[in-house]
Amino acid sequence: MRPYSYREMIKEAKASLSVSGEETRPAMLLLEDLFGMGTVDFLMDGDREVPPSDYERYSEALGRIIDGEPYQYVVGSAWFYGEKFKVSKKTLIPRNETEELVELVLALEQDDGRKVVDIGCGTGVIGLTLAAAWHDNEVILTDVSGAALEITKENARTLGVTPKVMQGSLFEPLMAESMKVDCVISNPPYIGYNEVDDMGDSVINHEPALALFAEDGGLGLYKSMIDQLEDVLHPGGMVYFEIGWRQAGILSDHVTARWPKVEPRVKKDMNGNDRILYFRWEV
Repeated sequence: MRPYSYREMIKEAKASLSVSGEETRPAMLLLEDLFGMGTVDFLMDGDREVPPSDYERYSEALGRIIDGEPYQYVVGSAWFYGEKFKVSKKTLIPRNETEELVELVLALEQDDGRKVVDIGCGTGVIGLTLAAAWHDNEVILTDVSGAALEITKENARTLGVTPKVMQGSLFEPLMAESMKVDCVISNPPYIGYNEVDDMGDSVINHEPALALFAEDGGLGLYKSMIDQLEDVLHPGGMVYFEIGWRQAGILSDHVTARWPKVEPRVKKDMNGNDRILYFRWEV
């Protein structure tokens, strides 16, 4: 293999991405994520020769992107709410819309010592971001996947927060310890198995099915949590669900059928789609 400069490597990478029908931006992003070389460094040192091991590492990563693997899995990290979080193929890639869920919780929940749980935390981006923002509230993160919780713990160490982490399905870890909280937050799997054809190949082929799909047309996990609120939530406590864009009406009806005193509210996301269902729980 002939020696390449960083400038030549980037030029070749952009050409390969373009020919494959991909956007060319990842060519430069990989430099920073793999080697810590930002734009200024590239402008100053772009003519420097790339070590063979770095060229091979870069080429391997580029090939995975061209093959359709999500960029975040290739580099092992994703940005969320201004922080870089570790991700793996055992966890869902955080979405920008979920930042709006965090913003709503921070706007409505006081930092006064209340107990908050993030159910089905995955990488931990919701609960850990809240834990980093609060001083007095106690944050608990749960997930059925042990592999996901290992990622959560790594991200917690990186952020410098120490929430309680528990493994189990939905409310089971809390119920096992007879634990009640003041606020339930969850972005659970909410895609129905009948919606597979509507999803992109990148998601279907690479993101974990456990974090994507749920029974009952994607509504099953929400309904289970709604039906069991009295087991884990103090009266007057808040519930925040990130939901699919077609699920607000059905879930609102399920809430009021089970808990007639509750008045569900829906918040739209940046794209104008129903995204967050939230309510104060009253028996």
